[in-house]
Amino acid sequence: MAAGRGLLGREITLTVGGATILGVVTKDFSFTNSAVDVTDDQSSGYRELLATGGLKQLDMSLAGKVKNYALLRTLFETSQMMACVVQLGDGASTDSTLTFDALLTDLQFGGDSNDGVEFSANLQSSGTVAFVAGT
Repeated sequence: MAAGRGLLGREITLTVGGATILGVVTKDFSFTNSAVDVTDDQSSGYRELLATGGLKQLDMSLAGKVKNYALLRTLFETSQMMACVVQLGDGASTDSTLTFDALLTDLQFGGDSNDGVEFSANLQSSGTVAFVAGT
């Protein structure tokens, strides 16, 4: 019997401002739902957390080989929120997606003399992150 299908990293794609980012090799996502500490003297020395979470955010880092320097530089120089869509490539008829607005907060380039130029970048979400499951 076959096991359930997992995800391949190369099947996850990122579109920022309507343009797909090419050359990406690694993609890391960090979802945060911060706890709200409401511990006081009546807590008998035990931490107490508010029943609902506080700050929710998505941070995404990516790295890879530069395929379109002009696009990456333009995205960084806009210094504005951009619409982002992550397609998870989960093998459904339609891919599961994450949709959110984000700011490109960091962009780095570098390379060895005998290798292609590499980049790394960080995106931080602003507002709601919508998840739509594939079908």
